[in-house]
Amino acid sequence: MRRVAITVSQVACAQSRLLEVRMQLFPAKAQVAGRVLPIAVALVAAGGAIGATARWLVGTLLKAEPAAWPWSTLCVNIFGCIMIGLAARYIERGSQQWDFIVTGLLGGFTTMSSFAVELNALVDAGRSGLAFGYGITTVVAGAGIVTVILRGPS
Repeated sequence: MRRVAITVSQVACAQSRLLEVRMQLFPAKAQVAGRVLPIAVALVAAGGAIGATARWLVGTLLKAEPAAWPWSTLCVNIFGCIMIGLAARYIERGSQQWDFIVTGLLGGFTTMSSFAVELNALVDAGRSGLAFGYGITTVVAGAGIVTVILRGPS
């Protein structure tokens, strides 16, 4: 859990006294050794732009019919779980590679929001059984793949 440190100090300004509040929104350098925040933000933004564009492309190429099995989102999320599992094994968390690949690229590529919207659309269309199957398939397959990759042979 990250803590937000708030310091309050009084600042003399002409004839009035102002109250200055400073919030530490990001961890101090000692908390994240070697991480330079502006570079991390740029890496996440660049990776996110690429990942979101790739996600849009897959969704465009594998266009789903309304109230049908959402293949594009399932494929994106399962592929994303495979890649995140591999990244968790081979890339140091908190590194620039992690920021770009996992947080940015794969975070922009995979989609929890589309998954939730598609589940709701299936239920609204009276296809609750299909929604249940899609939800279970996505969660079990995604978590299973990551578990197998993380616990597999080195």
